[in-house]
Amino acid sequence: MIKAAQRLGFTLEDVAELLEAGRHRHGRPVAVLQEQVAAKLAEVDAKIADLTTIRTALAAAVDAGCDDLTVCASSSCCPIPFTDLAE
Repeated sequence: MIKAAQRLGFTLEDVAELLEAGRHRHGRPVAVLQEQVAAKLAEVDAKIADLTTIRTALAAAVDAGCDDLTVCASSSCCPIPFTDLAE
């Protein structure tokens, strides 16, 4: 069960919290699992959105034939969002 939870992105600390909550429920439903799963789902959705943005930029760079970052970064038609980078 622990390994399965880790494969879903939960940390050992998360799993320990879930197991502890399950021990103290005394026959009553505990919302901790639903809250943890909803939070993890939101994290996964945010990562997917970030990766989709990255993929789109990379695909545009491939399509544009970019082969030199220095030249590409100084070009107004560069599809890679260098101006959006904080660093």
